[in-house]
Formats: sequence, C-alpha cells, structure tokens
Amino acid sequence: MTYKDFSAMNGIKVEKPFERELKVIMSPETDEEVKDFTFLISTLAPLGGCTDFHGHEDAGELMIFMSGTGKAWVGDTEYDLKPGVAIYAPAGILHKTLNTGSVPLEIACVFTPAISTSYILKNIQAAKKAQL
Repeated sequence: MTYKDFSAMNGIKVEKPFERELKVIMSPETDEEVKDFTFLISTLAPLGGCTDFHGHEDAGELMIFMSGTGKAWVGDTEYDLKPGVAIYAPAGILHKTLNTGSVPLEIACVFTPAISTSYILKNIQAAKKAQL
C-alpha cells in the first residue's frame, strides 16, 4: 500500500502569468506499487492563477476540484469550477484552468496512463519560457 501525506510535501512553483504550485504525489517513478497513473496536486494562486492552454498527447487527465472557484476550458467548452466538480480532458484535447476567486484553487489531477516527472518538468519550463 502507498500512503502519502501531501499536506507536508514541497511543490514546484510556477510564476506569473501561470502562477501555481505543482506537487507530484504518486507516480511509477516515485512509488514502486504505482503502475498505471500519475497523481499530482495543482494549486492555482488566487485572482488569476492559471495554466496555459495545453494538452497531453499520451494521457487523459482527470481533474477533481477540491477548493476555490474558477473556470475551465476543455476543447471549445467552458465550465464553472467549485469544490465537488470533476472534469476529464481526454488525451490530446487542449484544456486550461483559471482561478477567479480570492482563495487558492486546488485541483487533484490524475493522469492515465501515467506521465513521467520529466514530462511535468518540461511543461513547467515551457510555461516559464512563455513568461519572457
């Protein structure tokens, strides 16, 4: 069994305009028992923290919204976000999330099949380059 207390884990910060923190909680690279998924927590900063429009070629992404409010776009459809909402972005479909509220927008993200930590880091670097 794999057990993680992610409240005590450090994350990777992404600065504005895509201000957020990413924590890789479980993945095949970090957990011997985990084979088929990657689980991370994405916390978008209040009042404008967001992701860019992006897609994952080889994995679908299940997003479960745990706190905060915002907007999401999956393909051409816009959704309102609040705790208790879940959205699935199939592999290859462009999607984006935006925090419109005054508290952090916390998202539990599950990728299946699993994505590598290096893929996540590559996307963080791409977001940083887009800031320039």
